Amino acid sequence: MSHFSQNLNWPRAFVAVALAVAVSTAGAGEALVRFANGETITKADLSVYLDRRVDLRSTSRNVWGVQTTLREMALVRALALEGTAMGQPREEGREAQRFDDVYAQAVYTKLAPACKPPADETAARQFFQDHPQAFRVPPMARLSRVILPASESLEGEPAAAWLMKQAQAVASGAKSFDDLAKQAESVYKLDAQGDLGWVTLFEEDASVLRVLATTKQGEMVGPIREGDFAYLFKVDEKREGRQLAWGDVAVSVPTRAVTYCRQEGSKKVREDLFKKYGVDLDGAAIRAMFSKQSAAN
Repeated sequence: MSHFSQNLNWPRAFVAVALAVAVSTAGAGEALVRFANGETITKADLSVYLDRRVDLRSTSRNVWGVQTTLREMALVRALALEGTAMGQPREEGREAQRFDDVYAQAVYTKLAPACKPPADETAARQFFQDHPQAFRVPPMARLSRVILPASESLEGEPAAAWLMKQAQAVASGAKSFDDLAKQAESVYKLDAQGDLGWVTLFEEDASVLRVLATTKQGEMVGPIREGDFAYLFKVDEKREGRQLAWGDVAVSVPTRAVTYCRQEGSKKVREDLFKKYGVDLDGAAIRAMFSKQSAAN
């Protein structure tokens, strides 16, 4: 997979367990992404792209995952526009493809910085000192989760209000989180309820991950509404983030320096192109794709 693609795919281990639902096929022409030049990326475009990119299907079943895929599509398209402006030739027979990953990669290679390892130990130490963020282990947590369609009613109450009462019962010791998960599973089975395993909490990415990164072991987060779902998290175990010492990373600094350079270069290329071509994801339209269908399922 290309470097620009890798950098867009934010913690997919988390996405894969988050809020999976069925995407409505209604309104296939509705714009999900807009460009300053009037171009759009529609539901139909997304569907066609996912037919080709089978590696993205499993992570495009929820709001966060679709946003990630749309950012990748938008970057592929922005790279194509930039390539045309640069005079980069296209392969014969591929001229009509709007989302041409091969062409995008060729353009990206011209825009990305050249990344080389530090020349010697002195340079490696300097890189280590100048980029502490490159040598930080992010926090991890073993999470449990309850997820319910927001449109669902339980015991005469909307899902979010019901979850709030259940959270209070768990906090008081009147009910265990495991029992709550089993109760939720009797209502909604399309996603795993309860233990999600260990999740890396990338603080710079999704809002829920940022909140969980600051949550202590044993505490709950939520209920939180995301699109058409309400959910509640519990941090069962926690490993705090930590800064690595020189002795821990001295041997790997050259490799890490190249990786970090590519990651930061990819981020800058995306930011610059999105700004130049006025890329705008329509969050409301993306959330609207999900699913009153799942409650019916």
